[in-house]
Order: sequence, then C-alpha cells, then structure tokens
Amino acid sequence: MSSDAAGLLRRAVVDGWAVGLFAHVNPDSDTLGSALALGLALRATGADVVVSFDAAPFRVPDGLAFLPGQDLLKAPRELPADLDLVVTLDAAAPHMLGALAAPMAAAPHTLVVDHHRSGADFGQVRLVDPDAPSTSTVVLELLDRLGLPLDADVATALYAGLATDTGSFRQATTSPAAHRAAARLVEAGADPTVIGWSVWGIHRFGYVGLLGDVLGRARLSATGAVADAGEGGGHALAWTWITGADLARHGLRLEHVEGVVDVLWGVLEADLAAVAKQLPDGGWTVSLRSRGPVDVGAVAMALGGGGHREKAGFSARRDGTGEPGGGAVAAVTDGVGETVDEAASASKIIDRILDQVSGRDGRRGRLSAAQGRQA
Repeated sequence: MSSDAAGLLRRAVVDGWAVGLFAHVNPDSDTLGSALALGLALRATGADVVVSFDAAPFRVPDGLAFLPGQDLLKAPRELPADLDLVVTLDAAAPHMLGALAAPMAAAPHTLVVDHHRSGADFGQVRLVDPDAPSTSTVVLELLDRLGLPLDADVATALYAGLATDTGSFRQATTSPAAHRAAARLVEAGADPTVIGWSVWGIHRFGYVGLLGDVLGRARLSATGAVADAGEGGGHALAWTWITGADLARHGLRLEHVEGVVDVLWGVLEADLAAVAKQLPDGGWTVSLRSRGPVDVGAVAMALGGGGHREKAGFSARRDGTGEPGGGAVAAVTDGVGETVDEAASASKIIDRILDQVSGRDGRRGRLSAAQGRQA
C-alpha cells in the first residue's frame, strides 16, 4: 500500500482541493464502483469531489443502475476546469480514459489506482497492485489506510467491483483475501443477491434474439499444428462477432452484450474465447477469455490493450492505428445479412489473436479463423 497515495488524499481533503475521480471508458462495475465508493468516502469528510467517465451518450449502464453515489457523476463536458487532483480508477493506460485523458494531463496532481499489469507508466503517484483481485479491493485498503469507515453505500459499490472481477468468485483471482474482503463488505451492508442479479442475471429481451444470431455463427479455431490440436497439444478458440447492425436490429447497445463472451468461455472444446464487437465509428472492441494456460492479458497487451490472465480486451480502430493485421483473411458469412467487409474484419482480428497465442506457445502452425469450424 503506497503511503504516498494516502498522503496525497489527506492533503486534498485538508487543503480543500477539487478532486476528480475518473473511471475508464464505457465503465464496468469495478471501475465505476471503485470511483463512486472512493467519492462517497471522501465526500463524507467534506472533500470537494466529482466522478466522471467517457461514454456516448453519458449514462450509467443498465446493469449498474443500483450503484449508490450517482449524484457525484458529471459528464466530461461538465467537469470543473480547475481540478487540483485527478484520480484514475481501474484504467491501465491514458487512452482508456477517452476524453478524460486531457483533464488528467492538465491536473497539477495525479494518482493512479489499479490492479492491472500495464506497460503504461502514467500518473505522478501510482497505487497499483497486480495481485489484488479487483481495483475495488485496492480502494478498500486505501480507505483503511485513511481511517475512513465503511457504510452500506460504500460497501455496495466496492462489492460490485470485487464480484465482477472475480467472475462471481469463480476465477483464479478468487483468493482467500478476496473472500475476506467480501465478508467485510457484506457485513457492512452490501447485498450479494441484489448486486448479482443486477450485474449478471438481468438482460433485455432483445438480447435473447441477438444471442441466437451471433452464437449461430460462432466458430472454433485451433492454434498450434492441426495434429497437435487434435491430440490436446494446441489451443482452441471459440469466437464470434457482433456488428452495429446486430445491435440496431435487436434494440441494444454495446453495454448490453458484454456477457456474450462468457457464453463462449464455457465451450468444452475450447480453452479460449473471443468476441469482436463493432463500434459506431466502424472500429472494433474485442473481449478475450482464457480457461487454460494462455495468459490473454499478455495477448491483449501485445495488441494494444490489457487485462488479466483470464479476462482481457483490446481495440482495433478503423483508421488503422491499433488495428490488427496479418494472417489469412476470409469472407466469412453468417446467413443473417452481414456484409463481407464486417465478417472479414472480424476474421482478420481473430487471426491476429491466433498468431499471438501460437507465438507465445512456441508453435508455428495454426488454423486461420477462416478455417475454423462453425457451430
């Protein structure tokens, strides 16, 4: 635990600094829950604090509507121009802040609170614990260092982040420390039932139809030599893609389809899963999952993103910056009216993932995405 982080926040409270707490773009439970929890705890001391994130339009995702402290939220365009301290929560690199990267760069004091491995060394003070199960548990330790009490609202926001980043306490990040933290938060008033249903259990009816479309075109591709894969020597990737047309057809937004990759994560014949989701500007955001020895956090980092061993992601922009290339590209079609360009773009992205996995595995041969077996 960095004493500099606690000291910086104490100074902010005592000196009456304007503090901005920034979550990453299109926030999940860990980044937004951590920001709101810290904001609520600091506000209780009299601090001048706001919470923000970059999303278009600016609104809290449906599944996070239960999070307390949303009166602290301000859209990026509404932020004070003279923030004295900017604290980022769960953002491994400046680009993950989107439009908030600029006000962070302009702030005289900055603090990064995170639990991701990252090659990006940004922020004047860094409180980063890669062994922590979630950024929310790093915040919990920070609150302890500051001597700030837990109430039900702060505990709820922190528990949401912990439960999300441990996959509802099913992933390798679920350490004894994670369970001890969860027990503290529940004792302080967090309701696991409400949080669990809100984050994972409830979805819009249109999501059911979208699942039929995108899972119907799911594919299974192998890394390593084809013979190796058949003998358990390689890895298999279950993957699909979601286009803007899919979202429009079913009345959904990107925030509503985060769970698709978790369906593929459970495919028995695969130890890897990926879903490429088309962005409004024509680029793609890609979610990765691993159920075996492959570290998808390292794979994503090599492709400009980041994450953890079991869960990670990266973006591929249409302008070519950060867009994966190379590998065989095929015009995969899906029977529901997708354009060749969209299918080929998704296939190209998946080929780059396969290349990364094969390279890290020390194997030269692999099946391309185009040769993948369709469900």
